[in-house]
Amino acid sequence: MSNQFVVIFDNGGGITLQTTHYCHHYDNPAQAAHDVQALLRNEHPTRWEGNEPESRMIYDPEMDRNGGYKWHNRADVKEAIKTGSVTWNGWRNIQAFYEAFGLILPE
Repeated sequence: MSNQFVVIFDNGGGITLQTTHYCHHYDNPAQAAHDVQALLRNEHPTRWEGNEPESRMIYDPEMDRNGGYKWHNRADVKEAIKTGSVTWNGWRNIQAFYEAFGLILPE
């Protein structure tokens, strides 16, 4: 079974990566992308350092509607990589994250 995860982009420029047993907040989009690439290769984060359970978030549709966060799950990330297309709404953290996968996002 594949590693399920969610990448949460916040409007302050941060990124939080969550799996069932691992959670980490990143200030560096390229490092977040590196860890997501490992999950896409079905690596398991059991031995990863930096687990921050206090950073775990619960999806709030109101925050999503108000533009506070953008949630991308495994399928969203895989689709963006496959198609080279992602809605990023001008957020630099989303742009930098997907650029680390080699995507070029239009300005």
